[in-house]
Amino acid sequence: MTEPEWIDARSACALLGVRAQTLYAYASRALVRVQSDRQDARRSLYARADILALLARHRRPRARAEVARAAIRWGDPVLSTSVSDIGDGRLRFAGRPAEDCAQNMNCEDIAAHLCAIAPFSTPVVAFDGGGDSALGRVLSALSARAATAAPMQGRARAEIGGELPALLAGVTDAMLGRAGEGAVHLRFRAAWGLDTAATDAVRRALVLLSDHELNPSTFAVRVCASTGASLPAALLAGMATLSGPRHGGVAVLAREALQAARRGRFGAFLSARPGVSPYGFGFGHPLYPDGDIRARCLLDALPAQDGTRAAVGAAAAHLGLAPNIDAALAALAECHALPATAAFAIFGVGRMAGWAAHAIEQAERNEIIRPRARYAPPCGAVSGRPSGGV
Repeated sequence: MTEPEWIDARSACALLGVRAQTLYAYASRALVRVQSDRQDARRSLYARADILALLARHRRPRARAEVARAAIRWGDPVLSTSVSDIGDGRLRFAGRPAEDCAQNMNCEDIAAHLCAIAPFSTPVVAFDGGGDSALGRVLSALSARAATAAPMQGRARAEIGGELPALLAGVTDAMLGRAGEGAVHLRFRAAWGLDTAATDAVRRALVLLSDHELNPSTFAVRVCASTGASLPAALLAGMATLSGPRHGGVAVLAREALQAARRGRFGAFLSARPGVSPYGFGFGHPLYPDGDIRARCLLDALPAQDGTRAAVGAAAAHLGLAPNIDAALAALAECHALPATAAFAIFGVGRMAGWAAHAIEQAERNEIIRPRARYAPPCGAVSGRPSGGV
């Protein structure tokens, strides 16, 4: 009997002897071709030939340095954490399914849950983030706090966590450009003039974005925290990393893609950006081959009659890839006519909860994060060191 050319994730993992997360990492690095199952659009299929080629390659011994290089991008986690985990296409926040948290919590609730501290309410704080841009105001506000805050090293979790309410409120107000009061999602409501449905959508998004394992900004937070730095300093590292166009900046292109899809111009959008991966504007995700659960939670809550969900679905069908959280954030912003900077604002404020939890967890370990580098001489240069040295 002829073996199928395309196999499901379970079969691919069984052949390779790896976890699903590792398979998704291979697919993200284009080591394994992937396509949607025509009989079930929620499933992905993997090229059997690529799986067998990988299997043959992995059977040969590999040096420690080679293994480390291969793992640094979408590879296996290099740090253990109890803050969140992703497995079998599901996301859990400190043991609780993300979709359950989004249904019942607000930003303050999820922050307390992830940080394992007592519940709190966001206080009224003096708005202290001057500047024209949301990012500039937030970086300014965190820098001012980092300059005087006590290091986390040697301090109790409850004591460090006690700083979080004022930091969360201050960053929210700086992001929105105005002083507010009450829970975070209510500050968004007041700043943007949201109705009840839009306010609840923002609340849900803030929770779903609160953490996502060791993404670049969270890893930056943990590196900073590992030195014993203060909580606002660690949060500042995360926000600076989030500002990059390949991280938090993806939301801008995702909204442009959605607007093009709504106008029936999605093909033209793709043609104008031949070198841009669909992941760069909100479709596909290496950790969710059957669809980003966070995107599903946001999209399912949008009114069907608006047409935004249909536009996302049309783009997904065109690409053969499910939408991820960036496409869902773009849809939320389009559906409720939110400001152009809305997706970044929601992402940045929501992720504060997870960053704080990772910072506290790392500080408690009292271990500095310090990987090694493998020297590679500049192109054309002659090195006096042995090649392959570590």
